[in-house]
Amino acid sequence: MGILVRLANKWVAGIEMEDALIRAEQINKSNVGAILNILGEHYEDRKSVEVTIAEYYMLLDKIKECGLDACISVKPSQCGLMIDEKYCMENIQKLLAKVKEHKGFLWIDMENSEYTDVTIKIYEQCLKSYSFVGLAVQTNLKRTEQDTKRLLKKGGRIRLCKGAYREDVSISYPKRSDTTANYQKIMKVLFEEGDNFAIATHDMMMIEAALSLSKSHNKNFEFQMLQGVRESTVRELAKDGYRVLEYVPYGPRWLAYFLRRLRERPRNVITMFRSLMGG
Repeated sequence: MGILVRLANKWVAGIEMEDALIRAEQINKSNVGAILNILGEHYEDRKSVEVTIAEYYMLLDKIKECGLDACISVKPSQCGLMIDEKYCMENIQKLLAKVKEHKGFLWIDMENSEYTDVTIKIYEQCLKSYSFVGLAVQTNLKRTEQDTKRLLKKGGRIRLCKGAYREDVSISYPKRSDTTANYQKIMKVLFEEGDNFAIATHDMMMIEAALSLSKSHNKNFEFQMLQGVRESTVRELAKDGYRVLEYVPYGPRWLAYFLRRLRERPRNVITMFRSLMGG
């Protein structure tokens, strides 16, 4: 348990909102932005959803009050998707109204493939009224290239990640190498057809590929990485003038989050131990 706590402290800001705000302030000093997320998902009762939405409201106010370079990222299933699609949509749009008030930004996380269609549907609805909202897409899914191209045509802002969920081989790439190849393929699409997108990866080969593409494509983009991973790379990229944001999760549900990441991708164990060693 001691090792779990030590590892979790590397990857999770803490239990309280204040812990996340302190982390955001610290990384801001290195010209690194923060993406704050309250841990928790798959809520099936309205009380849990309402408590979470209320905390996001307070978090947005605190970001403004403290003058932080930070935005928020939410999961549809913590906003009521398990209860009702319309209810989830209403909650996310309420948050977007608050984000607009503070001239901020909101990312919508992508969960497992069971919710891909409805998450994209919700995102497309949000885009009709708000431009400062982005969506994560996962390159382990075979459908993602077409989803990305369609969303770009609608003005979507994309966070490109490999995806941590184990999916059926009929819809996903079973080999990590195929997921990586698809990541590179879609990243090229983003640089050629998109703008204001996020390259969310710890894969140095993908980071180098993005840097190379940026030299021949004048596009606004940012790197996003999880808290506590490749911190030296984060600092170097920021020092070189690239926009970098750190995904900062917090909350009492840290253990479930931590164990889920290990269960989804056993190789995360290696990544986490490397991060402890400063890699």
